[in-house]
Amino acid sequence: METERDSEIDLWLLAHRLLRGWRIITLSVVLAFIIGVALFFTVPRSYQSVATILPITQSAYASYADLIAKSAIPESQQKEDAQLQIFPYSRGDLLNEFVAYLQSPAHLIRAAQESGVLRDKDGKPPTDEQAALAFMRSVTFSPPTDGKPGFDMRVRSGNDEALNKFVAWSLDNARIEAAKLIRASVIDKIEAGEKMRKDSIAALKVDIASRRLQADNIRKDNIEQLTEQARVAATLNIVDPVTVQALSPKQENTTAASAQVIGGDQPVYFQGSTALKEQIDLLKNRKNSDPYTAGLRDLQRQVYALENDDRAQTLRALLNESPLGKPASAPLAGYSLVAATAQRTFPRLSIFGIGSLLIGLIIGSGIVLLRRERDEVARAKAPAAGA
Repeated sequence: METERDSEIDLWLLAHRLLRGWRIITLSVVLAFIIGVALFFTVPRSYQSVATILPITQSAYASYADLIAKSAIPESQQKEDAQLQIFPYSRGDLLNEFVAYLQSPAHLIRAAQESGVLRDKDGKPPTDEQAALAFMRSVTFSPPTDGKPGFDMRVRSGNDEALNKFVAWSLDNARIEAAKLIRASVIDKIEAGEKMRKDSIAALKVDIASRRLQADNIRKDNIEQLTEQARVAATLNIVDPVTVQALSPKQENTTAASAQVIGGDQPVYFQGSTALKEQIDLLKNRKNSDPYTAGLRDLQRQVYALENDDRAQTLRALLNESPLGKPASAPLAGYSLVAATAQRTFPRLSIFGIGSLLIGLIIGSGIVLLRRERDEVARAKAPAAGA
């Protein structure tokens, strides 16, 4: 009980002493607050910008509808291969292409140079590349999560105006450059399909020429063979086709109808020199062997279809009419520059104000208590000195 009473007395005594020194405490708080406010306006500022990047809306993605699922090669050569599609991008794919370019070191360094975010207070650029590399590493990207559907780009700087320029330039330029890359890839696929079409035409024409040559060689071989057989027939004085008696099924001695031997297992020269010469003349006078060339008409139909395939011109027209026709306005990702405006993170007036008041209160209270303690020690020594 005695200890509690002493404690209560001490607390009341402490409060009484502090109350008597309210002028000093008030002065200390006011001075500390003034110093805190002065520091608030003099310490270097730190700003942060957070840009949230989302996939484009379904309506914006619909502007690419004319390119989606289009193939760069003729239908006769198409396969189930996504690489053959000129625009194999979903909304998520477009977002990934945009973020991939946005994160590239070369792009971030150029954005820092263009915005002047690395310049010092005098507006001078850094003298070495270390500052640019350090700033580039300070730019952080947070991937989407279950509770956060978009990418976050977080940037800090001591210059809010330059920071806003950096964010705006990096986002807009990344969108434009990524759109240019996608457009270039589409053009490459169109050109690859056009080359494949021309190569197919050339291969078919080579096949046609080969088959025609083969048919002509067969014609020449037939002429040589028939000429030789005609020579044999002339030597044997066989002018007309040779006739033989057909045997009855039971090989009886009945007379069967006579038949001309013009082929089968009998020698060709049995046809007679006259018939053979007529065949030779027909072969020599043949001006076109196409009707006798196997598969020629089908190959010619394929060549005709490929030569009249205007797929490349159609795809180029669709590309120019799509958003990729003007990469500067092509939608790849959704973001808001207003929402990404730089916000000051240090110093905060509330922290400096409250902190300075607390510090002034502590210092003022300490001064009052020290002065009171000093006065009591002096009064205690005075009677002893008089005695």
